[in-house]
Amino acid sequence: MAIDRLSMSGRGVGLTGGGGHLGSAMALALADAGATVVIIGRTLEPLEVVAEAAAHSDGEVMPLQADAFDADTVGTVLDLLAQRGRDLEGWVNNAYSGGMAQLDELDEQSVSGDLRSGLADPIRATARVGKYMTARGRGSIVNVASMYGVVAPHPDIYRDDEDMHNPAIYGAAKAGLIQFTRYAAVHWARSGVRVNALVPGAFPAPSVTERERFISRLEQQIPMGRVGRPDELGWAAVFLLSDASSYMTGQSLVIDGGWTAW
Repeated sequence: MAIDRLSMSGRGVGLTGGGGHLGSAMALALADAGATVVIIGRTLEPLEVVAEAAAHSDGEVMPLQADAFDADTVGTVLDLLAQRGRDLEGWVNNAYSGGMAQLDELDEQSVSGDLRSGLADPIRATARVGKYMTARGRGSIVNVASMYGVVAPHPDIYRDDEDMHNPAIYGAAKAGLIQFTRYAAVHWARSGVRVNALVPGAFPAPSVTERERFISRLEQQIPMGRVGRPDELGWAAVFLLSDASSYMTGQSLVIDGGWTAW
C-alpha cells in the first residue's frame, strides 16, 4: 500500500530537544509511524512524559538525559537503539538553547552563544551522524530551521510584546543551517544519505497561545488565518525521514500556513 511509504517501523531515530513543544510532537508522530525514537534533552522529566505518552504507539520513545551535542551522545544513542535491535536510520537536529538578545543588546557572548546553539552544534551533530550513515550507505537527517531563516520578523507584530520578539542572531543561525543542509545533502547524496531542513512557521507553545492579542497579530500575518498545531509539524518530520521522500534531499520544507508566500 502507498501508505507504507510513511512507515518508520523497525527504524531507529535520534531526536534532540525531544522534551520540548515541537520536539515532543515530532517524537510522538515518529513513534506512531512505528519508529524507535531516542529523545535527547538535559532534563529527564519532560522526556519521560513524552515516552509515557507514546506508550500505546506502534513504535517506542526512549528518553536520554544528555547534552544533545556532546561528542559522545551519538554513540550512546547507537547503544540504546542496539538494545532494541534497531539501527540509527534517522536523526533530527531540533534542540536550541540560545538567548533572546535583540539587535541593540548584542555583545560577544550573545552572538557566539546563539550561533553555537543554532548553527555550530547542529553542524557538529550532523557531521558525526553523517559519518556513521555514509559508512552504512543509508540514512536521513532533518535539520529544524525556521521561517525566520527565510524572512525577517516584522517588528510591528511584536510592538506590544517585546519579550516575544525573535532574537537577532536566531534567524541568521537558521539561515546558515539551511545552507549547510544543502551543502551536506549534495556531498552525501551518492552515499545514500539524505539531508533536508524542516522550516516551521508560527507554532506557539501553550503559554504563548494564552496571549490572545499577540496570537491575533500573528494570525493576521498568516494566509491560512491560524497558527500551526504541533502535530502538523510532527508528520512533516515523518515524511522527511521516511521513504515517502526518498527522492528528496537538500530541500527546505516550509510549514508556515503560507506566511512566507506573501
